[in-house]
Amino acid sequence: MSKAKGLETYKRYWEDQASFMDQSPWKQQNILKLTLSNDFEENIEELKFSDHSISKEDGKLILRLKVPYNYFELDDFEGKAIELLGIDKNYVIDMNVTNSNCTKDLTKTR
Repeated sequence: MSKAKGLETYKRYWEDQASFMDQSPWKQQNILKLTLSNDFEENIEELKFSDHSISKEDGKLILRLKVPYNYFELDDFEGKAIELLGIDKNYVIDMNVTNSNCTKDLTKTR
């Protein structure tokens, strides 16, 4: 049986890590921004990224994800994120945590 991967695995892992808290596990002001090689495009549907999470900019795939509230305290947060998402490191061109520039409450779902 293959190991679970994708957006739902990423979200569930970080939510489980913070399940003891009485607050959202997500840091509202920041996002993880991954720039991916176009070679990764064929894997997108399998990993179930939303249209809101992934876009094409300047001919590259950009994936934006919520980050846990304590991402800066975690050892190798970026490595763990890639592992949970099921993205091969060879597809990652750039990765950084950046300001979300979003006024919408990122934890609400419609």
